[in-house]
Amino acid sequence: MGRDRDPFERALEALRHRIAEGGLPQGAPLAVNALAADLGVSSTPVREALARLAGEGLVTRTPTSGYATVTRDRRELAELYGLAGLLAEATLAVLIIAPDQPPPSFHEALGAGGTEVSRQAFARVRNQLIPFDAAALTLLGDADLAALDRALAERQPARVIAKQARRYYRRRARKAGEILRHALGVD
Repeated sequence: MGRDRDPFERALEALRHRIAEGGLPQGAPLAVNALAADLGVSSTPVREALARLAGEGLVTRTPTSGYATVTRDRRELAELYGLAGLLAEATLAVLIIAPDQPPPSFHEALGAGGTEVSRQAFARVRNQLIPFDAAALTLLGDADLAALDRALAERQPARVIAKQARRYYRRRARKAGEILRHALGVD
């Protein structure tokens, strides 16, 4: 009989949510015992969750055997956006929408296109970008996303949608410094 994974799943999702929502700023130390008390679980599931998040690139191990949230600079953020663009383009280039199915949104299409490998790779990079979504939206608006959703609704060819997705992320890569400053509240 397998052990109960519920405390691990709760800790993992709670920490992932806090990072995504900016509740844990860049470089913030993550004290296992304090997090465990806050989440109402033992320290073991918190350690396991932090190890998983480290594997996903959302937290990092510190030299003192603890954890901290990842610190990004402008160049790293631009590279993440660039990589997301390449993966989105590869995933969407082979997207097939059945004629009898309603067209997906951009984010739904990214979860349905490509291969399992490309979807997982995109999801990993995408998760690292989520903490910057609010800043990107504030600075760049949602016109790019609306255009992608419109292209999907109009059932434009997959290659057209894929190139448009690449441009969407390229624009964010060019504005990475501004997005980072805004996310950190340094405007």
